[in-house]
Amino acid sequence: MSGVRRRVVAMVGLIALLACNGGTFAADASESVTDDEGLVRREEALREQLKGLLEELDEVRERRRAAGHEESGPPVVKDHATVSKPDAAPEVVLHDVAVISDRVSRRPAGIAESSTTRSEHELQPTRHLRESLESLPGIVTRQGFGGREVNISIRGSGAKNGGALRNVKLYEDGMSFTDPTGFSRTEIHDPWFLESVEVRRGPSSSLYDNYALGGMVHFRTRRGRDINGVETSLSGGSYGFHKEAVAVGKEYGNLDIALFSSYQREDGWREHSEYWISTVNLNVRYRIDDRQSLYVKAVNLDQDEKYAARLTPSQFQTNPRQMGGTPTTNPVSLNSKLRDRLTLIGAVYERQIDANTTLTTEADYQVRDINQPVGTSITPSFKHYTDLRHTGRLFDLPLRSYVGFFANYSEQEGVNNVNLNDGRASFGPVTQQNRFSVRNLGGRFREELEFTPKWILAVGLGYERSDISGFVNNFNATTTTSTLNSTVNVNRSYDNWAPDVSLTYRVNRETNIWTRGSVAYGIPQFTNLTTGLDGNPGFNGSVKPQKNLNVEIGANAQLTPTFWLEAVGFWTFFKDEIITQSVPLSPTAVGSFAVNAKESQYRGIELGWRWIPMEGMRVTGAYTHMESKYVRFADQFASGGIVTRIDQSGRQVPAVEKNVLNMKAAYDHAATGLGAWFEGSWVDSFFVNNNNTLGTPAYLLFNANLHHYYRTHNNRYVKFIKTYVELDNIFDKAYVAWAQPVADSVAGANKQAFWGGMGRAFYAGVTLGF
Repeated sequence: MSGVRRRVVAMVGLIALLACNGGTFAADASESVTDDEGLVRREEALREQLKGLLEELDEVRERRRAAGHEESGPPVVKDHATVSKPDAAPEVVLHDVAVISDRVSRRPAGIAESSTTRSEHELQPTRHLRESLESLPGIVTRQGFGGREVNISIRGSGAKNGGALRNVKLYEDGMSFTDPTGFSRTEIHDPWFLESVEVRRGPSSSLYDNYALGGMVHFRTRRGRDINGVETSLSGGSYGFHKEAVAVGKEYGNLDIALFSSYQREDGWREHSEYWISTVNLNVRYRIDDRQSLYVKAVNLDQDEKYAARLTPSQFQTNPRQMGGTPTTNPVSLNSKLRDRLTLIGAVYERQIDANTTLTTEADYQVRDINQPVGTSITPSFKHYTDLRHTGRLFDLPLRSYVGFFANYSEQEGVNNVNLNDGRASFGPVTQQNRFSVRNLGGRFREELEFTPKWILAVGLGYERSDISGFVNNFNATTTTSTLNSTVNVNRSYDNWAPDVSLTYRVNRETNIWTRGSVAYGIPQFTNLTTGLDGNPGFNGSVKPQKNLNVEIGANAQLTPTFWLEAVGFWTFFKDEIITQSVPLSPTAVGSFAVNAKESQYRGIELGWRWIPMEGMRVTGAYTHMESKYVRFADQFASGGIVTRIDQSGRQVPAVEKNVLNMKAAYDHAATGLGAWFEGSWVDSFFVNNNNTLGTPAYLLFNANLHHYYRTHNNRYVKFIKTYVELDNIFDKAYVAWAQPVADSVAGANKQAFWGGMGRAFYAGVTLGF
């Protein structure tokens, strides 16, 4: 019997074990498992073994094909196997067993990627995504100005903006949640809904087009078959926090439905920071036949939130959790709050044209409706992607091919008004009207050639045409009158190309070494072009698109049977990086403007590790070190109508931490279902202005999951129960949670830059499955 046949027999035998008698397993003649929790743990272990056999079988098959020997014999699983597009996680399913074959679902070759597990998204408060993402190397998360907002930075990109995420692309279940203007809001992704998060690091516009300057983050929600009934969750804790959530899911033949809903409220750890958030997320997957499938997704977020003002250095030193402002113009008198709604509805149709070719078409409608004390805006967007993937051969060498086309469109209409500062945020006369649109149209292709059984060469290229057009009417306004002052018209077009090349050496199934060179780009925002150097309305046509080139070398490996390590070194070169700086406009308003840094560089290392010193215990860690600097940068800002230029060459780029370290030690006892973990995070200081005269202090935080419990129940009413008790910021450390770069036209003592972090907090929660 050939090696392939032996592995086929072994895999079929293991599947039979998994399906036998509802899940009664035996590792050897002397091992027996008698309790329900042990069965669950043993099932998980056997699933991992089955996954490994599948991966090894795929590798052997590929080697046989490379040697000119096509596979013969019956398929491993005939009636229950479904194969979809190469990177959509094809499944081998037998009853409740789902194993993902890494052969065809593997990530694009030569890309640094890390991912979370389900344990990072449950048995904790799930207040925001920082709880889940800070354990990944290369990604830095910061708590925003309130609510569930989290700012995400990958290799220095995405960290410099306030009120939204830019320069990092966000996806959920394959759909883009970044609109055509480059705007993303992390609040729409509730971590309790998630199965995992994948982070692909490094410039990636050849794969993810405009604004993928740092990389992409992909959120994956749980499927209906994973829920298989109803789950309810209740959490509560410090600062008036409470969260209620429910998940309903089921798989009926070819139909899989999952519905999530949550309500989250908190008084806030800062003065004037009360909020509530309601989220609904519906996912319907239907396999039309053996060759076609349809996926429909609908998500809606409503949030009502009060927010504090950024603090000056002296305000932060006095009380880091105050609301900021002045005695007469503070967030209470201004009634600083937002009432926002974010909605996305989309569908993906997939057709398997033949055994090696898959066509995927995706379209979605996205809208953000923003209502804040200074004005309102509504931004509808439409996005479309069509992709063709093919697995074939070139000169008898395995070749994975991909070609795609995309088109998206976004328009915005907004009005800004005078805030009458009467405690109700009453609108006064109009200060600005705007209407604009952004159109993007492009295509991309990628080839991955395995020219020997261990070496993969990947080459990709993306092209995009972008058009921005619109106008802004600016008014001279008092508390009672408003007169038109000026009109700014914008009509700009940009053409961008993004090549990508990598070489990967696969030592074995657990060890990969790669080197990569990639390019990304991001066009200016409409507001970049229509705001002057003093933060007031005006034409700023000198702002250019930004572009970066990344070179890296990385490796991930299983060094011992119980220790895994990932290490990446990178160097990113920016051309015309868009630097946004905030500046006070009046006692009641803060604006921002943008300039280009001619040349800037980021270089560093990313480390991630996992160690299992004993059964039930795991130690994980993530470390990022990054050096950032301006190579050539003539900074500009205006004050009192006078434009000032300062040479900032050689300075460090603001909002980029040099060092970030996260370590966690966790223990789970299989027999009892009890567990706990302890976590420490060190975040280094960073500057908040281009002249490097004001910085944030470094800080060290400790969190502890004092207890969590998971137990299955064999009765008709309750399937399982999960509980947790957690203590965050154990030593009540005062720290800067987030700081936005501030222009040097403002004296250091008056720079409104800091938001204070959360104090010591206690949480507890329970989840029931029915």
